[in-house]
Amino acid sequence: MLEIEKFIPKENWYVGLLFNEGYWFFKTIRRQQLTVFKPFDFEDGTAIAVNATSGWEAPADALGRFYLEPQEEDIVYQIFLGISPSQAKMYLDYEQRDDRMNLITPRLVPGPVGFWEGEMTSYNDPSPMTQLWTVHDIYPYFNVENPGITNEAEVVSASFWITPYTYQVIEDKQKILSFLRGEKRCTVHTMGDGFRPIK
Repeated sequence: MLEIEKFIPKENWYVGLLFNEGYWFFKTIRRQQLTVFKPFDFEDGTAIAVNATSGWEAPADALGRFYLEPQEEDIVYQIFLGISPSQAKMYLDYEQRDDRMNLITPRLVPGPVGFWEGEMTSYNDPSPMTQLWTVHDIYPYFNVENPGITNEAEVVSASFWITPYTYQVIEDKQKILSFLRGEKRCTVHTMGDGFRPIK
């Protein structure tokens, strides 16, 4: 069993996503089968030079559809990711160059903070710390670095472990307050910069 399986919500679980605009709570209705999309090779499979990066990329098919974006508004994706080779670093932005996660200032890429590396999240057994949620019209961009530990150009690849859900939006204010107060069980994930004021 993969460690991420403990973090995949079952049907009828409550999830909250915190965007810059505020919280959005929903109940998972139907969980579809976990799908693994791999390999995704950055730079179209071209080896990345020592101490160089791929530039920002969002995995897409030949028609320009983003693999990590639900194509329909009534679907959300939960995603985990793995990285190969182990020394490679991956930087994340939700909506290109719009800061997400915990950091409130743009990260230098390459840089000493704000990345995952292959040793943290294996290509074939991704770490729960890489958990992402995506909704229609919001999808992540990635930039990978070859830090040059081997002193050789390297092809950097990612694996994406995607679970799609249909959902029901929670509009009951009392129920939402009970989630925020911790009175009812709900998994909450930050989708935007948590330090920006909630509108």
